[in-house]
Amino acid sequence: MNDFEKLGVFYLGKTKDGLLLYDSKDLVTHAVCVGMTGSGKTGLCVTLLEEAAIDGIPAIIIDPKGDLSNLLLTFPNLAPEDFKPWVEERDPAQEANLWKEGLAKWGQDGERIKRLRDAADFRIYTPGSNSGLPVSILKSFVAPPETIRQDNESLAERINTTVTSLLGLIGVEADPVRSREHILLSNILQQEWSAGRDLDIATLIQKVQTPAITKIGVMDLDSFYPAQDRFQLAM
Repeated sequence: MNDFEKLGVFYLGKTKDGLLLYDSKDLVTHAVCVGMTGSGKTGLCVTLLEEAAIDGIPAIIIDPKGDLSNLLLTFPNLAPEDFKPWVEERDPAQEANLWKEGLAKWGQDGERIKRLRDAADFRIYTPGSNSGLPVSILKSFVAPPETIRQDNESLAERINTTVTSLLGLIGVEADPVRSREHILLSNILQQEWSAGRDLDIATLIQKVQTPAITKIGVMDLDSFYPAQDRFQLAM
């Protein structure tokens, strides 16, 4: 077995002194990777993620730039046809050979790529796009399962998360305890979901303007959140 195949050892590359290995036990809860443009930050992060995946360590990656989706470009057979859709006008056979030679210099081959693919289930979620697995907050207005609705704590947590996410999309940083917007929307979801009724965005907007509730706590609805202000929130 190669030294870099030991569990908990991340293989980062080679130096003139030998293999560059990183002990995964040295990883902490927070880290930062800094460097000039083109210095290899993304390459280092991709390598760390690949090594973690091989060892069965899961990762949730938030990547606004889109570089880390290259983690899915794993071709165990290193066949030219695998590369063809991704190399634009370059020769896919030449690209495949380049990969083979490069991997060989680092003591790796297609078998290690296969280990990576077998070790992890890669999925790309793409909010606002169908290029990957689309993500939409609109689906979160569907009433939770009965098991959650019957659990007051679980239901309150689901409502709080949904309302906070929705208000974040319209640029409102809301305190769940003091924000009129958060309290109103939470009351609407509480009433509808407790009855097992689904909502969509159109119905929610209508209920913001004309809620089926007359009081928020001990206060009259119109005193707590006047109709004109609710109209602005709906807009």
